[in-house]
Amino acid sequence: MTGTGLTGSGTGTVSRATALFSELALGHAHRRNRVFLFWWMGMVFAIPGLAYAMAEAATGQSPETGLLTAALGLVLSGVGWLAGIGPRFTRRPPRPATDFARTDQEIRIAPGVAAAVPIVMLAVVVPLVTLTSNGTSPEALPILWLLAAFPVPISAALLYSRRHLLARRDELYARWLARTSPLSAEDLDHRLPEGLGS
Repeated sequence: MTGTGLTGSGTGTVSRATALFSELALGHAHRRNRVFLFWWMGMVFAIPGLAYAMAEAATGQSPETGLLTAALGLVLSGVGWLAGIGPRFTRRPPRPATDFARTDQEIRIAPGVAAAVPIVMLAVVVPLVTLTSNGTSPEALPILWLLAAFPVPISAALLYSRRHLLARRDELYARWLARTSPLSAEDLDHRLPEGLGS
């Protein structure tokens, strides 16, 4: 009786420790995702702005407007990077998160959504270029290039955040623990779920 009770208690403790690790790993992934978006959102302007500048140059125009847009995006990215310094380099434990079902659904649908968004935009842009009378005019072409490039940073962010930060959250959290924990590597291995130690 006593032996069975002790085994059950030990199993419950291990299960709770594993559950807590999973919650902290998900919280860590959400924190890293926010830090990533702080600076990546500027790319939503920079990449289409670069495409706009290339189209301007290709049609014999000054690329000034596109380059200014790209520069604005880079400035916003720099500001976002500075804004994320605190959570990026913090040694504080993440806040536990429990939205596993929603997160796993986002991971599953991310590749399809990331592919669909540029395809839909191209389905709009290509007919405008090929079937309208002024689709290739110097005035219209830079705008159409900008529209075609607009989904690229969005899809890239979606894939990185869902398929890397969230899908690999246990591994990434274990690495963060290894860098920030005052425990020795041997002690830390004992606290990690099986397969995540060094």
